[in-house]
Amino acid sequence: MTERKLKFALPLLSLALLLNGPAVARGQRPAPPAAGTAPVSPAARPEVAAAERRRETFEVVWQTVRESHFDPTFGGLDWDAVKREFAPLVARTRTDPELHDLLQRMLNRLRQSHFNIVGPEDIPEFVDEGTEGAEGEEGEGEGGEDPLQPEKLRLTEHLTHGVGLDVRLVGGQAVVTRVEPGLPAGRAGIRPGHVLHSIDGESVRSILRTLRLAALLDPSGRHQMSARLVLGFLNGPPGSVVRVAYLDGANRPRRAALQRERLRGEMSPPLQNLPPQFVEFEARRLRRGVGYIRFNAFAAPVMEKFCEALRTMEDAPGLVVDLRGNHGGILALLYGMGGLLSESPLNLGEMRTREGGWLFNTVPQRRAYGGQLVLLIDGETHSAGEILAAGLSETGRAITVGGRTAGATLPSAVKELPTGALLQYAFADYRTPYGNAVEGKGVEPTLRVRLDRRSLLAGRDPQLEAAIDAIVPPVSGAPAKEVPNRGPLVVVAEDDDEVDYEALGEARPGAEGAQPAGPQKPDPRVEEIINRYEAAVGGREAFEKLTSRVSEGAVEGAFAGASVGGTFEQTEKVPGRLLTVIRMSEVGRMRRAYTGSYAYEQATLYGFRKMRGRELADIRVEADLRWPVRLREHYARLTYRGTHEVSGTEAHVVEAVPAGGTPTTLFFDKQSGLLVRRDTVTLEDYREVDGVRLPFLQRGPQTTMRLTSVRHNVAVADELFAEEKDCFTR
Repeated sequence: MTERKLKFALPLLSLALLLNGPAVARGQRPAPPAAGTAPVSPAARPEVAAAERRRETFEVVWQTVRESHFDPTFGGLDWDAVKREFAPLVARTRTDPELHDLLQRMLNRLRQSHFNIVGPEDIPEFVDEGTEGAEGEEGEGEGGEDPLQPEKLRLTEHLTHGVGLDVRLVGGQAVVTRVEPGLPAGRAGIRPGHVLHSIDGESVRSILRTLRLAALLDPSGRHQMSARLVLGFLNGPPGSVVRVAYLDGANRPRRAALQRERLRGEMSPPLQNLPPQFVEFEARRLRRGVGYIRFNAFAAPVMEKFCEALRTMEDAPGLVVDLRGNHGGILALLYGMGGLLSESPLNLGEMRTREGGWLFNTVPQRRAYGGQLVLLIDGETHSAGEILAAGLSETGRAITVGGRTAGATLPSAVKELPTGALLQYAFADYRTPYGNAVEGKGVEPTLRVRLDRRSLLAGRDPQLEAAIDAIVPPVSGAPAKEVPNRGPLVVVAEDDDEVDYEALGEARPGAEGAQPAGPQKPDPRVEEIINRYEAAVGGREAFEKLTSRVSEGAVEGAFAGASVGGTFEQTEKVPGRLLTVIRMSEVGRMRRAYTGSYAYEQATLYGFRKMRGRELADIRVEADLRWPVRLREHYARLTYRGTHEVSGTEAHVVEAVPAGGTPTTLFFDKQSGLLVRRDTVTLEDYREVDGVRLPFLQRGPQTTMRLTSVRHNVAVADELFAEEKDCFTR
C-alpha cells in the first residue's frame, strides 16, 4: 500500500462522517435549566471523579473549538477569555446535564451554527425494525453488544410516532401545511390551512413564545420553530393521545383527540458518532408528468432511494426537488446527488478550513438527469440542503422557488465527550461557487413565493405550483424557460490524451519543463540501495512466485479533530490489477480499483468516478504486486538525495520520477535496507509471509492502516476488479 492509498481512505471515510445539519433532531419539549436534575448515569460515582470528568469534558470542548475552528480569530471573539470566564462556572457544576447546558451557553458565544452539545438523554436508540420486539430485547445484544436503553428507546419512539401533519408559521400562526393521508390528523378531518390553537391545553401562542425565548440562548432554534413544535408537542409515545384545538377553514373552533401512530419513514442507522435520524422520503409524478422528490434529511438511506426514484423519472419534462424543512445531514450525499442531477461536471462551492479549501466538485453519473430542475426551499431548509440549492442555482443548473433559507451551512463533525454527550462543532466555512457566504444570510430564491392560508385551504400549494409553472410553460407549445449555465465547471478529460495540463498548472510530459522520462545513467549509490532493498524484502525470485495477494486490516484516521475508521480488504493480481475495498459501518462499501484497462473510485454515497491523467498513471504503478523488485522498471529517474532521520534512525533518500504520474520520495533504512517511509507515510512492523517481507503498519499524517492477515496465490477472478452494479452504474 502506498501514500495515495492512504490519501484515498481518509477522504472517503471523512466525507461519510462530515455532518452539515443538527447532530440530532431533539424531540423533547423545552425544559428549565437542569441544575437540579439527577446525573445521567444511574451508577453512583465519587464526587471527585465526577467533577474531574466534567472538567475534562470542558477542556475537550474548549480545546476542540480552539484547534478546529476555521477562523483562528473566532470572528473577533477572545476564546481564551471565554475559557477564563467559564472555567470557574464549570467547577461549580454538580451534574452532567448542568455542565452540558453551561457548555452550550459557551458555544453560543460564537453565534454560529453547528456548535452543539447533545446530552446522552437526547441521543435516540437505533432499533432494527426487522428485529424490533425480538426475544431478549432487554438483555445484552448478540455478541455482547450493549443492551437497549429505555430512555433512548423512548426518544426514538418520540421521533417516529405522531399524528401525521406538518406546520409552518404563516402570519404568526401555526398553519397546517401538509397532512399525511391515512394517519390520525387526516382521519380526524384536519386539513392544510387549518390553524393550531392549542396542544394538550397549552396555547400555541404560549408555546411559540417559549421557543423564541429558548432561541435566544440557542441560535439554531430560530429557524426550527415549526419542527420543534411538531417534535416537542405533537409527537410522542406510541398509542398516547394528544388533544388539539384548531380553527377549520371557516374559522370555526374544533377539537380533536388524536392517538399517536407510527409515522411513515425510517430511522437511519447511527454512523460512528452521528446519532440516528428519522428520515422521510417521497417520490411521485405531478401534473404534466413533472417529477417530484421530497426528503427531510441527507441521511445514508436517502442516496439509494433518490437514485432509484430518479431512474423512474428520466422521461419527465422537469423535476422538482422539495427541500423545504430539510435539516441537512451527511455532506457526501451532495456529491452523489449533484452527479445524478447534471450531465456536466459542476462545482457546488467550497469548504474552507484553516488548512485550505475543499471543492464540492461533482462527477456526472451514468444516465444523469438533464431535464429542467427546480428546488423548493424555505426558512427551515438547513445546511446540506442550502449548499445543494446554492450550488445548483449559481451554476445555472436549477432555479430555486420559495423563501430564503436558514443560513446555517457550516460543515461540522461530531465527537463523543467523557460524559457521554456529543459535541458537534464546525471546522469549515462554506462559500458558494461565486464565493458568497451563506452562513447567517441564507440562500435567496430565484423566485420568491410565500405560503398563504387561503391557498392552502383551497387545496393548493402556491410554492409547488410556481415550481411546476417554471418548468412547463402555462401556454401550450410555448418554449420552456431557459436557465443559463454560467457557473464554474470542473475540467475532466475524457481520456488520457485529453488531459488539460495547462488548466492543472502542470507541464505536459515531454514538454519543456516537464519531468524527464528518458533513461538515466545509473547512480552506483542508488543501485546499491535498491539491491539491498530487494534482498531485504525477500529477493526478486520470491516475488516472481507470487501471482496474487489478498490483504485484510483496519483503517483509522482523524479529520477536523474527529476520529473515523473502518475495515479494508485489498486484492492484487498479476499482471497489474488492484482492488481496495473499505467497509464502514452502515455506510456501505467504498472501492478503488485498476482493472488492467481502466481505474475508478466507487462509493455508496457519492457514486462512480473514473480516474484519468496522472491519477491513472499512479494507480497503474500501485497495481504492480511485484513493485518492490521493479523500481527500475517503474521509475525513469532515481536520484540520490542524501540522508534523513526516520523514526530515530538514519535513512537514505531517493527521489523516484516515473515516466508519467507523480514523483515520489523513498526512504531506505541504512541498517536494514528496508523501505521505512514513502513520501509522508512511514512503513513499520515488517513481517515475513511466504518468503517476502511486508509492512503490516502504515502511518500517514492523518491515517493509519494496519494489516491483520495476508494470503498469497489465491484464485481471483478478473471480474472481481470491475465496478459493482448499483443504481449509479446500471
